[in-house]
Amino acid sequence: MRHEIYQKIIENYIDAYNSFDIDRMLLDMHDDIKFENISNGEINLATNGIVELRNQAEQARHLFK
Repeated sequence: MRHEIYQKIIENYIDAYNSFDIDRMLLDMHDDIKFENISNGEINLATNGIVELRNQAEQARHLFK
């Protein structure tokens, strides 16, 4: 049962990400989330808390069409 819940959370995030729906992307996130983007083994972006993650997502939104 737990596996299905986690699967739904992940699928919701991916679908929301692909739809540029920031509110839905953050729906299942904890207020104190720590987010790191890792590229080529290096952290190139880190946020602390849902407010920082939301701000980053809103700033990055214009980079994707």
